[in-house]
Amino acid sequence: MSGLLRFLGKLLTRDLTGRTWTREGNHQYFEKLIYFGSKDEHSSYWEAEIQLPGSESRIGVNMTGTAAGPTSAEEQFCKAAVADLDTLFDRCRHAFEPEFLKWTKQPLPVSWQGTFRLDGFQIPVNGDASKAWELCYFVEPAAHYFTAVFDHGQIKHVAVDG
Repeated sequence: MSGLLRFLGKLLTRDLTGRTWTREGNHQYFEKLIYFGSKDEHSSYWEAEIQLPGSESRIGVNMTGTAAGPTSAEEQFCKAAVADLDTLFDRCRHAFEPEFLKWTKQPLPVSWQGTFRLDGFQIPVNGDASKAWELCYFVEPAAHYFTAVFDHGQIKHVAVDG
């Protein structure tokens, strides 16, 4: 039955104008990838779900790209990011502090794990951290997602789903 539901979902959500399309592919590191292509090349991107090292948890990653697939630099950025989750969180800790206080009426705990759950991130173009990218966590006590938006290596702002 799931095959029928998947078929119906694709049928109902496809772009009848032909300006966008999807394609599934495989990758040695990212495993199953989905390419969301567009006639507007800047709107095309890849999505994947990866397993965090030493964990059963999976997160979503996406990256801008061409039909050729992720670059080796993008793969290396992803590997480095998930290899040290404490350092990854520390990149946005200071920006999350005021939002955490606002939403929970509590100070941000010293130990982030258990309070914040990595949901996923956007890999910057060619794995270059000075380019625009995003990092998203689900914040248990706030029951919201906090997304740090980076540009030029710095956090531009934090978005909280409302």
